Amino acid sequence: MLEPTKIDTLDTCAVAQRRQFLAAARRVLRDPAAAQDAVQDAMLSAARNLQRFRGESQLSTWLGRIVVNAALSRRRSRRRRPEESLDAIVERDAAGERRRQTRAALVSGGPSQEQTLLRREVGARLRNAIERLPTDYRTVVIMRHYEDHHIAEIAARLQITANAVKLRLLRAHRALRSQLMEGGGCALSMP
Repeated sequence: MLEPTKIDTLDTCAVAQRRQFLAAARRVLRDPAAAQDAVQDAMLSAARNLQRFRGESQLSTWLGRIVVNAALSRRRSRRRRPEESLDAIVERDAAGERRRQTRAALVSGGPSQEQTLLRREVGARLRNAIERLPTDYRTVVIMRHYEDHHIAEIAARLQITANAVKLRLLRAHRALRSQLMEGGGCALSMP
């Protein structure tokens, strides 16, 4: 078990250097939310591995390197398997619908009832698909995409590893995609 003074020192350093750590992670990732996740992952990693700190450099330097490594790791991970939130998919579809509605409004003089009905149907299909997911998958999807929790928060609340959360999200996204593709095409890309 670590001495309380080491944990206190880590906490003090993390709080004092938080802005610098976030800035470094943002420079690597170019995404504020991902940067926050990377810093949080780095701090958890540092707390777990504090006994490995040899004192050959300042604690802030050691933590900063862990933050940069976490950000680089997250960036590599994002390139291998890009993650797109369900909200982004729905928003992209809604933006496409708005463009089509604008064109239809210019032609017909008003918003199309068909377009409004289609948007409602897309939302309903997505909600139904989420409800049909297994409980483990549904829980992480709701926590991540509707409650905006970070991966580390979800892991802590569910008492599982961050990798397990990511795996459940990946499998949930695949299951949702499969469900939405059933029935002759994806509801999110219907004309």
